[in-house]
Amino acid sequence: MPRPATWLNRLRPRLPDALPQGIASPQHGDQLPHPRSEILALTGVRAAAALAVVIHHIGLPATAPEPLRNLAASGYIGVPLFFMLSGLVLGWNYSSLTVLSGTRLWRFYLARIARVMPLYWAVLLFLVLQRAARGVPQEALWRHVLAIQSWSGDYAIGQASYNPPGWSICVEVFLYALFPLLIPVIALVSKRFGAVGLVAVIAFAFAVQVLLVVLFTAEGWAHLSVEDPSSGHRWLYRNPLPRLSEFVIGLSLAFLLLRGLRLRTRIAGWLQVACVVVVFVVAALGPGHADWELPAFYGAMWSVPFAVLLLSLAAAPDAWLSRFFSTRALVTLGTASYAVYLTHRPLLPYLGKDRFDLLTNPSGWATYASVAVVVGLCLLVGEGAHRLVEVPARRAVLRVVQRHTTRQLVTERTPSEVSA
Repeated sequence: MPRPATWLNRLRPRLPDALPQGIASPQHGDQLPHPRSEILALTGVRAAAALAVVIHHIGLPATAPEPLRNLAASGYIGVPLFFMLSGLVLGWNYSSLTVLSGTRLWRFYLARIARVMPLYWAVLLFLVLQRAARGVPQEALWRHVLAIQSWSGDYAIGQASYNPPGWSICVEVFLYALFPLLIPVIALVSKRFGAVGLVAVIAFAFAVQVLLVVLFTAEGWAHLSVEDPSSGHRWLYRNPLPRLSEFVIGLSLAFLLLRGLRLRTRIAGWLQVACVVVVFVVAALGPGHADWELPAFYGAMWSVPFAVLLLSLAAAPDAWLSRFFSTRALVTLGTASYAVYLTHRPLLPYLGKDRFDLLTNPSGWATYASVAVVVGLCLLVGEGAHRLVEVPARRAVLRVVQRHTTRQLVTERTPSEVSA
């Protein structure tokens, strides 16, 4: 006969914010606490996205089969995945935040700064000192310090100087700034129109991406040089504005989960397989078959499979791919993925030669092993930067925030509250 506690659990109403069984609480390892517990499979997906970007920057030997080389060259698609994940995770953790949230609002902003900026500045300082030692001029350094370089139409400033992956931090800062304005709108849609309204928001965001692809293809801007201020690379890939689409899709996915959306394990498993197959096949074919494919590869091509994949991972923690991404190794790597992403590009010249020219004219399996070794070293350095720089700096900032918030709450309490 079931124990009374079991009957009580069955009778207890299920709230919209109830946590699925595959969500860890408290968060694992050295990950800092969030308002809600962590969805482990999504942390594991971060590892895959970071690994894709690392392999993209390293490349594969010229003797590798063309589909594999295309797959590696398409590794930059991990970046739009990061933006969608960012929206989902922030929406999951801060669903009730608004511009009128007072103390919670500035704590949110300080937590976001503590999350991304200390390591970003540490890597930038290293590169500034490196340039100074070599007598290389500092190009628009103030833009990089403030993380606003991606707004520049100059490719050298926006992406080619200092740390190339740093352009996406500019995008993240922009998305963080808009988050308290966007999240009440998504919350209102969820409250008034339910899941149908959220799906409509996702469809609208995707339609904006498609329209931009059509426009840039029709006007001939899609294939302009990356150095051209009117290029598709500038406006569809590294400019912060188009990235709102992926971010809004992520926010909408979060509210679908908060409304209690769950998927059957078998259905979710098939959806996950289908999404992974679509992404791998399309990426392996590459964007060279039609004029519209290159601008679509910057984001629009991946929005639907990424959205379905993330939703199925979070809504069905027992599906096989959900369990795979929730393994300790991938969750650990996913926790350090930001550090891996930010440190690997400056590290590559010290591991051989920039862009690894020696690996593009290989002979034998040794060169493939070299790629694996370089990837492994990038992961190790990223893990070290995460543990030694990112986490300590974040904790130091949040401790200051916590002490200040505690003092503020004490001064705001009435005498009766203090005596109670």
